[in-house]
Amino acid sequence: MIAIGENLVKFDGLYNFRDIGGFITNDGRVMKKGILFRSDELSRLSVKDIDIFNDFKIKLICDLRTDQERKSKPSKILSEQAIKVLNISIQDRSQEFTRFEFFKLLVSKSNSINFEIMMKEMYYNMAFINNSKINEVITSLANQNHLPALIHCTGGKDRTGFISALIQLLVGVPYHKVMEEYLYSNHLIEPKMKKVEKMIKWMSLFQVSSEKIKPMLEVRKEYLEDVYHEIIKQYGDIENYLYEGCGIKKECLSTLKNMLLE
Repeated sequence: MIAIGENLVKFDGLYNFRDIGGFITNDGRVMKKGILFRSDELSRLSVKDIDIFNDFKIKLICDLRTDQERKSKPSKILSEQAIKVLNISIQDRSQEFTRFEFFKLLVSKSNSINFEIMMKEMYYNMAFINNSKINEVITSLANQNHLPALIHCTGGKDRTGFISALIQLLVGVPYHKVMEEYLYSNHLIEPKMKKVEKMIKWMSLFQVSSEKIKPMLEVRKEYLEDVYHEIIKQYGDIENYLYEGCGIKKECLSTLKNMLLE
């Protein structure tokens, strides 16, 4: 069994790039490595980083960021002609506002804003409102010509973490291992999140405490667990959720599982 952290790839400008494979499934098979990767945004890649990135021979990048995020921090891989870039905006409540709008929100509602509720609503929306976008991501990944592939958003923790968890659960990686891998983002993103925390405190004129901000700057077990339990309650299992809830063809799900398992 692969240990959490073994899949991490070190870059100068990325902190949350890792392989999502290598795990033993419930039926004793192994999720292949070198097929699917997850990451934070790609605007800070150094020349050395691009060389490392190219070694993975990525054919498809699923960028889950909003249009605003892409304009703010353009990917440095866009010029790589051999790589297909699929822009699928899975909305992130923390990225909905312009910086000025976010500043106004923090100042005017510093006492009433609840980031934990905001994050839980975001996860619910990802699971039950963005179904067509999940369909688009999974269907694209089920194309052999699109692998190896990378899934990423801005921090690589929530949107990317949710999609990665769905795929791992689909192929049969045990839930406790998926959760452990999901929570590993907290270790990787901590240095950057401290900077974000400081920026938000300045933006709010120090009206928002570190404790109040914290739910937005980390992944939490209950974020993923709440939507997972609701999915199981409504659909029975992840495969049926992807089929019935997201409208993904059974042949597509079967193809993806076969490509990801050995």
